[in-house]
Amino acid sequence: MKGLWNSAKWELRESGLLNGRTLFFLGLWLTYDFNAAASWNGSGVPLLLSLHLVTFASLAVYRGLKWPFTGAFDLERTSDRPAWQPVLGRTLAWTVVIAVGAALQQVAFQLCLDEMRDVWPRIYFDGAERVAQLESWTGGDGFLTVLALGVGLYVLSLTVTLCCKSGKKRHRATLSTAAVLAILAGFLLWFFLRSLPLGFVGLGVILIGLPVSIWLLTYKVE
Repeated sequence: MKGLWNSAKWELRESGLLNGRTLFFLGLWLTYDFNAAASWNGSGVPLLLSLHLVTFASLAVYRGLKWPFTGAFDLERTSDRPAWQPVLGRTLAWTVVIAVGAALQQVAFQLCLDEMRDVWPRIYFDGAERVAQLESWTGGDGFLTVLALGVGLYVLSLTVTLCCKSGKKRHRATLSTAAVLAILAGFLLWFFLRSLPLGFVGLGVILIGLPVSIWLLTYKVE
């Protein structure tokens, strides 16, 4: 378990999220987002209130793509640490970070929901439908759906990158190639599974991607 914890801790340090200046900036950004949303009743408010979540999820995907190309990856591959520890440790770290982003989103939605119920029906012809759609993303179900999607994106990016590092041309694998393939994989999942509940899609990617990533890292990746 110590290796699991160290992998999670090192991942957060390498991402820069544990930097004091970064945390201070994120706090100021949160204050700005809420104040801007409170003074603007446009349709972009849900996105504005979700910027921390989007930022954390995007950073998680970037780290999932980048880690196999870093020196930390090479160091862990030459150590005696079993493959499940770095994979699960990093996934656990990003699960916590994305959960924080999802919680901030929920709090922001709840604080602004009453105003949206009052304003949107008066400025949009489909304002009631917009409010209902926003309400569907609040509460425990909305939190778990967003969390599953965010972690699923991280696991997908990591699995695709490890696949790139496992092929016959693994020595030619690049970060840009992995990013293109991850985007393509995400688009295909959305195209074929868009009729399914989003939370189940994210959970499915996690449950399939994690064992595949561990297997790749154990037997295929140099």
